[in-house]
Amino acid sequence: MKLPLIVVCTHHKTGTVWMAGIFRAIKRQYKLKLHGGLQSALPDDADIFLQDHSKVDFAALRKLAAKQGRPLRAIHIIRDPRDVIISGCFYHTKTTEKWANKAKASYGGKSYREAISALGSDHDKLVFEMKNAGGKTVNEMQAWDYDNADVFEAKYEDLIDDREYARFKPMMQFLGFKGEDLHSVLEIVKTNSLFGAATGGGGADHVRSGESRQWKATFTPELKAAFLTEFPDALSRLGYDGNW
Repeated sequence: MKLPLIVVCTHHKTGTVWMAGIFRAIKRQYKLKLHGGLQSALPDDADIFLQDHSKVDFAALRKLAAKQGRPLRAIHIIRDPRDVIISGCFYHTKTTEKWANKAKASYGGKSYREAISALGSDHDKLVFEMKNAGGKTVNEMQAWDYDNADVFEAKYEDLIDDREYARFKPMMQFLGFKGEDLHSVLEIVKTNSLFGAATGGGGADHVRSGESRQWKATFTPELKAAFLTEFPDALSRLGYDGNW
């Protein structure tokens, strides 16, 4: 089976570990070559490229696909920016990721994890996240080009409970899977998803909650005001309902 060059674009806390699990299983099933990391290190014979911050040069990727004699197809996963802030905030208070545990002068000699954990309330932690790592993610999602014909756009909220494959099926078809192969990759999706056999979506150490719309129970009027100050156009730009 000759597939397109597949590119999987996510953002921090938009299902990155989940998508990586699915596509690593696809790699094993079809004996494909997968690269996760910077595009500058992408091998010429790669079949799947995972980019967890959606930092991709599509012109260069199209040239590589053409060199390989196949088209380019990408997926891009976003998430409600309010839930990005919540998920990132509480993850960052306990993460072991190196970047978040390195002391920085901008945080008074503390690491990101230490700085956010030292704040006295969830409100303060969430506002800190808005102004720092989570805010960067929200701004990266807003800056994305949503008119790229080579990209299948998907929302985390539409995928997390997609038991009927209403989004996963057309997404996998867009990536070139047909017939029995389509059935096989949907079984892989099921095995690696919270609605299927998987219980952690990538590991309990990485996932606080896979639920969507967590903001409804978390955002106070004060947090809503802080969010709208930081990201006045994010909900409309990203296609989320602005009715709080």
